[in-house]
Amino acid sequence: MSYITLNRANYYHNLDILSQKAGDKSKIMAVLKDNAYGHGIEIMAGFAKDFGITKVAVKNLSEALAIHHLFEEVLILADQSCFQVFAQNISMSVHSYELLQKLPKDMPIHLNVDTGMRRDGVGLDEVQKCLQYILKHKLNLKGVFTHYRSSDDLNSEFYWQRELFAKVKSEVRYFVEKNSLSMPKFHSCNSSSLLRSEMFDEDYARCGIATFGYCAIDPLLGLFDLRPVMTLWAERLSSRYIKKGEKVGYGGVYESPKSQIVSTYDIGYGDGFFRYDGLGELAFCDGKTVIGRLSMDSLCVEGEDEKIRLIPCAQELAEFFKTISYDVLSKLSTSIKRVEESF
Repeated sequence: MSYITLNRANYYHNLDILSQKAGDKSKIMAVLKDNAYGHGIEIMAGFAKDFGITKVAVKNLSEALAIHHLFEEVLILADQSCFQVFAQNISMSVHSYELLQKLPKDMPIHLNVDTGMRRDGVGLDEVQKCLQYILKHKLNLKGVFTHYRSSDDLNSEFYWQRELFAKVKSEVRYFVEKNSLSMPKFHSCNSSSLLRSEMFDEDYARCGIATFGYCAIDPLLGLFDLRPVMTLWAERLSSRYIKKGEKVGYGGVYESPKSQIVSTYDIGYGDGFFRYDGLGELAFCDGKTVIGRLSMDSLCVEGEDEKIRLIPCAQELAEFFKTISYDVLSKLSTSIKRVEESF
């Protein structure tokens, strides 16, 4: 049966790099959304807790409820249907004034301010209105944040958004002090923006993909020794001897150039692996090349190894399919067993 192994040492290595950039591990909010980017939210939450991470971010309430007992705070990033307080350490991201009006008293919230992403968040001209509503209706403002649209890229947009958020922070601080409220935490950096920052001066950074060993940041902005945490393995279902000229798989797109042994392994696009059309040459780090089209539940490879590594490095697969590592990792089915790598 196909399975995923997770390297705890590599995860901690990546967290060490990010913690050094931020100043301390207490300034890292580990992002575990979308099943920890495909790695498995419960096992990765355990790794994060053991490292000393106290704050994490998740996609929705279901993920938050699964792991909130492990952390001081769990921030829900993308669930807009939670209208009751489940626990004081579960916070809701508020992306609009309309959502703010639906939330009950004492709801722990982080206000998302749009500084240029133009995807979600309240407008710069709505911040004061939101603060007044929070004060009047006694919501628990635990954080204020934004998100950078181009922190990976070699341009000045990161600095433009950072300046806008600096103004937001000043506005919020003034309001909070004037009304004798608790000061919220400010956070804007994702993985790339933290790594490219020369001086980190916020309460914490929300780091996701870099904790798992990947970062799309322009190399001119920095090179970092991040190490992949996940390895995807497939196990052999069967083997057969193929003669020269025989065709393999759907459509017969692969015609064997020689007599060889071909084996079938137990993973396909139904497991969240990319559907390969059999054209070009899809080769893996171990030198294995996929033969013919991928099936829903299987693929074929030359040789007869008992198991093969399909994802030792998601970036290489992402480049072949002209996508990004996030896409490769997060698509993997939750039905694939995930275990800690043993040495």
